[in-house]
Amino acid sequence: MSDDKLVTGVKPIVLIPKNETHENIENSIAAFNQPLANLLTHIGLPTENILSPIEERRKIIFALESTIEILPIEERLKSTYLSKFTVAVSVGLFDGALNFLWDETIKALRRLAANFDLQYFLNIAQNQNNKYRNLVSLEDMEAISDHDLLEISRRIGLISDINYKRLENVNYLRNHASAAHPNDNSISGIEMLGLLESCLKYAIIAKPDHSVIQLKQLFDNIRTKEIPLEDFPIIGSDLVKQPQERIDDFLLSIFGIYIDPRTSAPIRKNIDRLTPNIWAAVSEDTKFAIGTKFGIYRKNGDVDRKEAVQKFLETVNGQQYKDEDSLAAELLEKLQNLKTVHFEWNNFYNEYYHAKSISESIPANGLPTGVRKLFVKVICICYVGNGKGYRDGIDENAVVFYNKFIEAFTVAEVKDFLQLFTDSEFVTDFNYLKPEKRLKQLASFLKSKTKDPHITNVLDLIISFPSRSLQNIASDSKYKDAMKFVK
Repeated sequence: MSDDKLVTGVKPIVLIPKNETHENIENSIAAFNQPLANLLTHIGLPTENILSPIEERRKIIFALESTIEILPIEERLKSTYLSKFTVAVSVGLFDGALNFLWDETIKALRRLAANFDLQYFLNIAQNQNNKYRNLVSLEDMEAISDHDLLEISRRIGLISDINYKRLENVNYLRNHASAAHPNDNSISGIEMLGLLESCLKYAIIAKPDHSVIQLKQLFDNIRTKEIPLEDFPIIGSDLVKQPQERIDDFLLSIFGIYIDPRTSAPIRKNIDRLTPNIWAAVSEDTKFAIGTKFGIYRKNGDVDRKEAVQKFLETVNGQQYKDEDSLAAELLEKLQNLKTVHFEWNNFYNEYYHAKSISESIPANGLPTGVRKLFVKVICICYVGNGKGYRDGIDENAVVFYNKFIEAFTVAEVKDFLQLFTDSEFVTDFNYLKPEKRLKQLASFLKSKTKDPHITNVLDLIISFPSRSLQNIASDSKYKDAMKFVK
């Protein structure tokens, strides 16, 4: 008997939508769906709620080709995780598919950072958290948490604020509806297509905007050329037009190069000539962050770096920001570690130890000025929580420390809290009900800290703001007008 006769009457499995009806695709999906279920039954494994419905898979298969067409063919051929994504959605493992999609997204963001300027990216990473200080290569970027990778990419300008929120949403669903972590959540075919499109458009094929490319060129030139003295006022006046975060990050990056003992004299000369032209535009937090380095290098006996910090501060006339001991720098590093842990999956089990350590590092005479704003941001983020888990979405062991810190807030800290709503990282989780509820409770408590009608007006606005909208309050005209009177 010939092979042709053996397969007579057997319908082929077809998953390519062109010239195929919805019915044919559904029949093809069903054709291998039942054998999979039979295999699970045969070896004694559960079959209920394992594979996504055939109808949901059909929606993705019919739209997949047009969605993925935005990815150039040469990139498509290298996208192994997208191949796994396609196989996973075809067999109905949407939770696994989401995990593969996120892996491709993270790989793309790392590649984007490396192609832009790896040293600059890693300098910013170190400024965000000192535990990243020894990273030097693309492979080392695996040590950077997913949230920190997104946040650093946003700060640099590799992704915009709105696209940062889109990708954070994918990250949230990856943590709560994918195979990456145990969960009972489900996701529909239409949702999967939306997530695929977000990752493709805003990460996998993303390009930095023109102003960011100009910043990269300046960073390159400082490291490789002797820039004429007369050019620095022009460079400075253009640089200070960048967003505040970008100015701060740029200065911290060239400061890191400046204090490195391996840096050559011509590079230091470029930095000495540039910094006086941009110092006035740098935030107070960043100035204090630089000043705290003097104390920690002094404590560690790092004479070369301590003297480089002294020279840097003298050049910009910023000696008043110098911290003679290491307490502020120590507290700064602990706050950075707590923030990173908070945005990781298992934060409920790890925040306590960091919060306790911070409590032990606060000086008896109060918070050092240089870390106050970061302290308020991190403690409020952790107090409000991320909405995950089964109770209040917080580390319940650590909350005793958060309560203690917040009870000690003065009017200065309350003002810092009100300013935080313009911070994309701070408002990340405010479209979820649990964080929103705790945030409004926090705002209610802070009203007891002041009688200033302008401050209480903003706090009342936060408390009464429409549900699931607080992440957008900074763009609300009432908030903007009210904040004009908070000095």
